[in-house]
Amino acid sequence: MKLLRQHPHLNPLPQGEKATTRLARATRGSACKLIIVCCISVSCESTNYVPPVTPQMAGSNSRRQDVDLDKLREGRTLFVHRCIECHTLPRLWHYTPKDWTEIVNSMSHRASLKPAERDAVIAYILAVRATEH
Repeated sequence: MKLLRQHPHLNPLPQGEKATTRLARATRGSACKLIIVCCISVSCESTNYVPPVTPQMAGSNSRRQDVDLDKLREGRTLFVHRCIECHTLPRLWHYTPKDWTEIVNSMSHRASLKPAERDAVIAYILAVRATEH
């Protein structure tokens, strides 16, 4: 106890009414900050929504027989992780399928995408567009 009296900052529990008021105020401030951070996170996530791969996506692109769930998953992963290195993710419905093909082709070098990876990203984007819009 003598040590705590000499060094009150070592005591983990607040003592007296002033300390309790300070603790309550600090807790409210922390809670407000947490709520703000959560709201920002949710709003950012909804802006850059990248749908998960579903079995319907593989079937939606009947013209291309080489599109399967694994390729679509790889395309989604590459789209999310490589594209965001340089810019925010654009909405998938903002551009036409032809535009997307040109955009991904033009940026594939900057993203260090191999041709098969580039094709996977394009396949994912086109599959999402075909099933969700």
